[in-house]
Amino acid sequence: MSYDPALANYLCFASAREDFLAGRDDPRAYLERCLAKVTELEPKVKAFAAIDIEGARRSADAAAARYRKAQPLSAVDGLTIGIKDCYDAVGFATEVNSALFAGFVPDRDAAHVYALREGGAIILGKTVTTELTMAGPGPTLNPWDLSRTPGGSSSGSAAAVAASMLPAATGSQVRGSVLRPASICGVFGFKPTYGAVNKSGGFDPNPSLNHFGILTGTLADAWQITHYIAQMVGGDSGHRSLSGEFALPAARRPLRLARQYTHGWTLTDAASKKAFEEFLRKLDVEILEPDASAQLKAYEEATRRTPEFFFDLMLGEMAWPMLEYRKRKPQALSATIHGYLDRLQAMKPDDYRRALERREELRILHRALRGKVDGFITLAHIGPGQKGMPAVGTPWYNDPSSAIGAPTLGLPLLEGEGVPLGVQLMGFEHEDYALVAMARWLTR
Repeated sequence: MSYDPALANYLCFASAREDFLAGRDDPRAYLERCLAKVTELEPKVKAFAAIDIEGARRSADAAAARYRKAQPLSAVDGLTIGIKDCYDAVGFATEVNSALFAGFVPDRDAAHVYALREGGAIILGKTVTTELTMAGPGPTLNPWDLSRTPGGSSSGSAAAVAASMLPAATGSQVRGSVLRPASICGVFGFKPTYGAVNKSGGFDPNPSLNHFGILTGTLADAWQITHYIAQMVGGDSGHRSLSGEFALPAARRPLRLARQYTHGWTLTDAASKKAFEEFLRKLDVEILEPDASAQLKAYEEATRRTPEFFFDLMLGEMAWPMLEYRKRKPQALSATIHGYLDRLQAMKPDDYRRALERREELRILHRALRGKVDGFITLAHIGPGQKGMPAVGTPWYNDPSSAIGAPTLGLPLLEGEGVPLGVQLMGFEHEDYALVAMARWLTR
């Protein structure tokens, strides 16, 4: 089927909850409709690493009983959701698509899974990720075109939402692992400010880079589910929690947006460039090019060069536990992971220190633009999902926002070759609510 962003009709839990409260629907019936889609499409899409249908039905029945009594536990009571298989969830293995963790079953939930369960959400299953969230792809395919990549590493989460098997699934992002699959699969991807949502509980080899994220069919679900989780379990230790109201903010037209090219623009196909240029021309917003000021020019140059240091940042944080894992179970790691670790061992301490310094320089340039622009806009991927290599897409448009730690949204607004192509909107740290307000205007 051909993708049209104006016609894509995904599941929305925010509207379903209104029906639950009014007695027009209930969580068990909603779950069964999700399961019907799972039965129909999961054999093709392969979005799940594990599913617990009977456990989900028990949770849905309990939620339905609470709604009948008009006593829902929370704003996520009855929400059917998937959990990316790098996070722990009691009753499911956390294997991270790796022989290293085959059969490992945790005895406690990740922070956000705990929050969801406490609120009555229905954990349907674990969604597929790439090997250790950083290497070879899993079995998941793109629901819009099975010959194309679904992206990585939150591939299962994006595909499950795009196939309407779920209204939402959690993700994580070190480089582009939320925004990239969101773009490729045509769903919303939300990467809040770094540390604003507690990501504890699971496999995390890159603690200073890794962000909690979520993939949803609607902007309302992206914001409200994330807001609920943050209110329950806060942010990462030492970090401010997500701020803003639970209600979706009113749409707000940005006055001026800085256009970003990043390293990705030179690698983007002509048709995707044209589609994005036409999109910008239609916006009733002042779009500032990098040459509009010396500040913007310096910032753009820094974002363009982010890939020069980002990989050293990533590798520098992997020494423990990854080198110990290689020593104990070398046969459990792919050639790609071994290559990463070989490169890590060739690094010197100064390489990581320089990478940290360059990240801080980028953050300073970004923060200096607060008050001068409302946000930053670019593509979320170099084009539609590839049919060949790289098998998980590319992170070039996404690296800067991950390095900065700024809140970023992937918006399913464009199309190319009959499949999705997303737009990326980035704001300023801890201004997530303002970012969502601008996104609501852009997606009006």
